[in-house]
Amino acid sequence: MENSKNNISNRKEQFQKLAELSAEAKEIKEGLIRNADEKGNTSLSLFYAVQPLNYFIINFIYKKDGHTEFKKFRDWKKSGATIKKGSKAFPIWGQPVGTQKEAAALEKGEEYSATMEERSKFPICYVFSNLQVILK
Repeated sequence: MENSKNNISNRKEQFQKLAELSAEAKEIKEGLIRNADEKGNTSLSLFYAVQPLNYFIINFIYKKDGHTEFKKFRDWKKSGATIKKGSKAFPIWGQPVGTQKEAAALEKGEEYSATMEERSKFPICYVFSNLQVILK
């Protein structure tokens, strides 16, 4: 029971940290769009405008100190890599719960219409960087 409480608390802390990173990423995104607009670079402005917050979290916050490539655990495994023992994953936002349920239903040949709540609920997803894996 105690371990379960620690996991819940840890999850809340991870969610709070990711929410703070998202606020920072939003500021970066808005600054890049503003800068592109000021320079009259409409295509770059549009590029930044359509990118999700994960793009800015990964490329402008996490990508430093040699961390250049990020993948989910199973994607590293598919490429033959092994995650180094003790590596801590980088949290990012996962696909909305509603989108996941709709995709799962579609794979089964069923129909599913997600609620607005499901469409706005984003779970935490975890990625590892190139510095956290051993490539074969």
